[in-house]
Amino acid sequence: MVSGVGDLARAAQAAMTRGEEGTALSLWQQVLSADPDHAVALLTLGDAARRAGRTEPARDLLSRAVAAAPALVPARCALANLLLHQGEVDAAAVHLAVAAEQGAGIAYVWRDIGLLRRVTGDPAGALAAFDRCLELAPGDSAASLGRSLALLRLGRWREGFDLYRHRWSVSARPPRHQQIQAWRGEDPAGKRILVWDEQGAGDTIMCVRLVRSLMAAGAQIVLEVPAALVPLFDDGRHGTVVARGTDLPPVDRGVPLLDLPGLLGLEPTGIPWPGPYIASDPVRTAGWGQRLARQGNRPRIGFSWAGNPAHPGDAWRTPGLAALRPLLERSGADWYALQVASGREQLRDSPLPAPVTDLGAEIGSWADTAAILPHLDLLITPDSALAHLAGAMGRPVWTLIATDTDWRWLEGAAKTGWYPSMRLFRQKRCGDWAGVVARVAAALPA
Repeated sequence: MVSGVGDLARAAQAAMTRGEEGTALSLWQQVLSADPDHAVALLTLGDAARRAGRTEPARDLLSRAVAAAPALVPARCALANLLLHQGEVDAAAVHLAVAAEQGAGIAYVWRDIGLLRRVTGDPAGALAAFDRCLELAPGDSAASLGRSLALLRLGRWREGFDLYRHRWSVSARPPRHQQIQAWRGEDPAGKRILVWDEQGAGDTIMCVRLVRSLMAAGAQIVLEVPAALVPLFDDGRHGTVVARGTDLPPVDRGVPLLDLPGLLGLEPTGIPWPGPYIASDPVRTAGWGQRLARQGNRPRIGFSWAGNPAHPGDAWRTPGLAALRPLLERSGADWYALQVASGREQLRDSPLPAPVTDLGAEIGSWADTAAILPHLDLLITPDSALAHLAGAMGRPVWTLIATDTDWRWLEGAAKTGWYPSMRLFRQKRCGDWAGVVARVAAALPA
């Protein structure tokens, strides 16, 4: 029979060891009721709340755990992770500095430090931290993926892509089509190869150009993408395009799309650019032209303010509508909002200025968005699939880049080999969208 805080804590630990998380959390709650300053109970319940996305109770519980036991390294790391994902970078850094002092020999401390350094725009420092983690725990898949992403961002693509397979170890979903023999870079001539999407729409739009290398080498390509993207690629230039979830034709090999850069030996100085490789439907384009008729010689500028909220770095890479408001208040241009779905809820608290035309509610598909872009003189957007679509169509696009930039954008430059028509505006400090927007405003025509 369980009685007393000590017995309850031991019972909770035993339930956790058996994998009975619900029972364990119930017992830890009883521990906390009996002893409100029980550091392990506070940590366990707080971390469970953090993982469940319950940020406010998680913050309260983890802060209390740190206050109760300042040297409790797991509590410091859990609280730092929560603060980092809430954009409180400096506070997260303080907790991780203490964790490093108290637990310099603990592998996950260095993994968390690697993430912090990556988010704040220090890929070299992140690489050093992930290396230290892997010295202490050579099998840490998350650190191996972190090391891969740091190497890729530093332009060391051959090394980085060698480790990029570790993305599957931390993915919630296993790779599809495991029953199909993998294509691993051997001569593709005469083979029918399934290339299938695996990440976001932007990654798919960016890397779909690479199937042409296989086609030029004699392969027949079956390209599997989400149904919403099929109209963008179904023009004969990307093989046979099929919607994910539908029946596939017979194939000899299969490969996930994001394996192609590594298998093809892609380097930052040799990114293939075949010219614009996505075109809009002429009839649909003409229809949207009636909505975007030019007013005199005023430039037409499209914009969006948020990317995919499911992206793990969305908290850092999305500026939000309020951050872009100084641009929208400028006269001399006609502004068109292209934000669809997620992000539009921000309109409740920050309505668009009256002169801005909101197209987002009328856009029903990627085909609609592609048909709008030819009518715009410029698109301004955070790093999102919309930016990739504009770049792939050869349309002028200014992309707003956070310090936690994706590896593809490398370091420092305002131009990118992926898209000649794209200009990058980079944060100089994590979270400083005001500085980015000020530089964008200065670059716009008076």
